[in-house]
Amino acid sequence: MDIFEPAERDERDELAAIGRSLRSVRRQRGLTLRDVERESEGLWKAVVVGSYERGDRALTLKRASGLAAFYHVPLDQLLGLHNPPRDEKQHLIFNLREIRRSGSGLPEPLLRYFQEICRLRSDWNGEVLSLRTLDLIAISVILDCDESAIYTWANQRNLLILQ
Repeated sequence: MDIFEPAERDERDELAAIGRSLRSVRRQRGLTLRDVERESEGLWKAVVVGSYERGDRALTLKRASGLAAFYHVPLDQLLGLHNPPRDEKQHLIFNLREIRRSGSGLPEPLLRYFQEICRLRSDWNGEVLSLRTLDLIAISVILDCDESAIYTWANQRNLLILQ
């Protein structure tokens, strides 16, 4: 028997979902909780952010807004409230941080294509790029390979975030 009333259970579930979203955004930025505290110069204590992420502590709108500004993401994205239309299946997620870090030797037309996709989609984090079916078709033309070979090509170069 659950000791929580339905309303309390719903609130717990919502806090947990928000916490998962907070953690996801932080990890996409490549930050640990300690990094957050250090980079915010102590404004965001690791223990507090961790408690938000675990859903142990309620996040006020003011604090959520401040955390979104710190991460450079829209508030709805930080809280996991943004659900883009799912009209196309997303196949591959490229790690833009790794591409920038390694200099990856990608063909210039492909780099320009990635930059244009980010611009057109108003990409909010610049860390990952989700490719859709039509994107894969264009990339197969740029790389002069079959669409099915793109995964292998990108994975061998450690350019993908595997889910």
